[in-house]
Amino acid sequence: MPRRRPSQLRAERRLLQPQRHGVSEPGLARGSSRLAGAVARLERDRLWSGAVAQSLRQWSRVAHRPALALSGGCGCPLCNPFYTTDERAVLELALHALPPRAARELRDLVDPLDELYLARSWPDPTLSPDDGWWARRCSG
Repeated sequence: MPRRRPSQLRAERRLLQPQRHGVSEPGLARGSSRLAGAVARLERDRLWSGAVAQSLRQWSRVAHRPALALSGGCGCPLCNPFYTTDERAVLELALHALPPRAARELRDLVDPLDELYLARSWPDPTLSPDDGWWARRCSG
């Protein structure tokens, strides 16, 4: 039986292995490969696959239209009990858990959305101060 060439074996092995490029889900396309690698490691160790990209997209929707991002009501938990700001909590966790350079780069993506959310919402003094700042806001 003839021997197969090493290049042929490598090509076959590449076809059988799943493709991994650092970014588990589209959405961090504006980030560097350093950010993508750090996020992939964080998602593998502490979160689920695509958590940061998914949270960034959802937070962008909420920040641009806080009241209309919901399915109805004014945006408070009483009007819509399914409304949560968990996506911002995931981003906050990532900002604290990532290495400094990657966290700075992710912060550059999140800060404009935070400013937009702050401009389009107002503080709710009735909510618990134990929650994140994003959860203690009203929109309408």
